[in-house]
Amino acid sequence: MGLFGKQNRILAIFAVVFLAAVFLVSSCNSEPNQPLVLEITSPQNRAETTEDLVMLSGIVSDPSAVVNVNGQAVEVTEDGSFTTGVNLGYGENTIQVSAEAEGEEPINKTVIVTRILTMEITFPEDKAEFTESPIMISGTVSDPAALVTVNGRDVETAQDGSFAASVELDYVRNVIIVTCAIEGQQPVTKLLTVNRVLTLQLTSPSYYVIVNEDAVTVAGLVTPPSAVVTVNGLVVATAKDGSFSTSVELAYGENEIVVNATDPVTRMVTVIRPLRLELSSPEDKTEVAERLVTINGTVSEPEAVVMVNGQVAEVAEDGSFSASVELDYGENAIEVTAEVEGEDSVGKTITVTRILAVEMTAPEDQAEVTESPLAVSGTISDPAAVVTVGGLVVETAEDGSFTASVELDYGENAIEVTAETEGGESVTKTIKVTYTPSK
Repeated sequence: MGLFGKQNRILAIFAVVFLAAVFLVSSCNSEPNQPLVLEITSPQNRAETTEDLVMLSGIVSDPSAVVNVNGQAVEVTEDGSFTTGVNLGYGENTIQVSAEAEGEEPINKTVIVTRILTMEITFPEDKAEFTESPIMISGTVSDPAALVTVNGRDVETAQDGSFAASVELDYVRNVIIVTCAIEGQQPVTKLLTVNRVLTLQLTSPSYYVIVNEDAVTVAGLVTPPSAVVTVNGLVVATAKDGSFSTSVELAYGENEIVVNATDPVTRMVTVIRPLRLELSSPEDKTEVAERLVTINGTVSEPEAVVMVNGQVAEVAEDGSFSASVELDYGENAIEVTAEVEGEDSVGKTITVTRILAVEMTAPEDQAEVTESPLAVSGTISDPAAVVTVGGLVVETAEDGSFTASVELDYGENAIEVTAETEGGESVTKTIKVTYTPSK
């Protein structure tokens, strides 16, 4: 083999090695193909809506992919996102979404969205009470094309889905059935229970009254005004606002006046005016240091007899009363009753506790003094109590004040003041003073 033959063979081997190296570098630098990814961002699977159109949104990993929603191609933006509207029928709607890119397997996703029919009653509330009839039933339905019925009667629905219907009420309990329906969907039904009530109020005379005249005016207000009012069995004219008034002749002695209101189905209303008793002071469970406490209150009938712990209390024209009660030490139960002739009495009981109270007027607690003996003074709520200061009995004035002279030791002194009644009620107070003799 000549020189040129060897050179050609070396060049051929070099070319093979170079091509292999180029292929290896090219293989290392190239990225593998990424799989195609499809995500539905809204709506969620199994979502419910009342609308006839739902906006479907998603994203695909390759913006060049072809995306179809229910077989219709949708536009994909540069970042791979897409949005399109999908018309819905009532019930379950299956939405098919697919994405396909060149050289990739197609991807398919499914979302189920259910369109429902809804209805809300805006007036009245369930278990509402009315005195008038008819009343308006109002509400809204999610689809204006739905057929709305109130107690079996068709009701017109506005473009925004609102509706209103007039309903006549019977006395006492009324069940109102509101239904909306549309083809291909189960009807939606709501039940309301409302009550029609009759009210009767007497404005005169008072519950219990003494008069000198031979007649008295009976007046009041009835709702609704269509009710029939009788006074002692005689029908009385009723004004448009429900007010009525009539004169009743009186015999000597007690006269019972019966006022009735009757609706068209003859339901009777009984009017009872109770005797009311209120105590304004003192509050229950009050503690006081005084021997006497004043009980104040009001009674709804000024002619009532008010008793405070068995003693008659004077009642003013406005029904107010006041009475003094003597207290024992400890808890005192005070009973107040009110009674009018021919009626049951009403009563209230409060508890007032009498305590023994001591107030120190001098010196102040933690005081620093330079003189001894020291004048210690104060007041006791019961002048009859026995007061001791530092163990020594001191005299008490009629106003409950007392003063004692106390010898002090150098430094801190605890001065104990005790008061005790004959019945065993006692109270103790301790003050501390620091004694530093002046030089």
